[in-house]
Amino acid sequence: MPQDLPVTSPTAFGLDSFADLLPTRDPIPGEDPGSFSTFHAAMMASLGPATPYECVIAENLIAIEWELAQHRRMRDAGLRDIIRQAICKAVVRQKDAEHDAALDAAWERHVAAGGDEDDWEPTSFDRDAANTAGEELATRAMSREPDEQASAYEEVSALGMDPVEIMGEAYRSHDRSITKHDQQLPDLERRRREVKRDFDLLQRVRPIDAGVIEG
Repeated sequence: MPQDLPVTSPTAFGLDSFADLLPTRDPIPGEDPGSFSTFHAAMMASLGPATPYECVIAENLIAIEWELAQHRRMRDAGLRDIIRQAICKAVVRQKDAEHDAALDAAWERHVAAGGDEDDWEPTSFDRDAANTAGEELATRAMSREPDEQASAYEEVSALGMDPVEIMGEAYRSHDRSITKHDQQLPDLERRRREVKRDFDLLQRVRPIDAGVIEG
C-alpha cells in the first residue's frame, strides 16, 4: 500500500526532471538508427517511474532489456551468416559440378571431331561468379518478401538441402557468433527478473502524491 512520504520536486535541485541526473546513452554502431531512443521512451512510458530512485531502477531495467534484445539480434545475425555460407557453398558445389559435366561433354565432342589434348582448350571454372550466385540466392532466402523467400526456398531444395535442416544446423552450431550470445541470455534474464522485482517493490511503497517522471 502506498505510504504518505514527502516528495521533493526536481526543481529544488535546478532540474526539470530527475531523469536529467542520468547520463545520456550514445548510440553504438550496428544498432538501427534511433531505435534505442524509441525503445527507451516507450519503456519509460510503460514503467512510469514516479520518484528519483524509481527512475534509476527503471533505467537499469531498460538497459538490461535493451542488452537482451541486442544479444538476440547479434545471435540471429550469426545464425543468418552460417545459413548464408551453407547456401553459398551448395551453389558453388552445384556450379562446379555443372562445369565439370559441361567440360566432359565438350571433350567428347572435341574428340569426336578428331581433336586431341594438344589442341584442347578447356574452360576454367568461374568461382567468383558462382560465389556471386550463391550470395544472391542466400539474400533472397532471407528476404522480407514472402514470395521471394518462398521462391528461393524452392531453389535451395533443388540443391538437395532442406531449409529447415539448414536452420537446425545453424542453431546447433558451436560457432562463437552463436554460443557467445546464447550464454549471455540466461544471466541477463535473471538480472531482469531481480531488477523488475525491486522496481515493483518501490512502486508499492511510493508516495501517494508522487507523479510520473518523464524519461
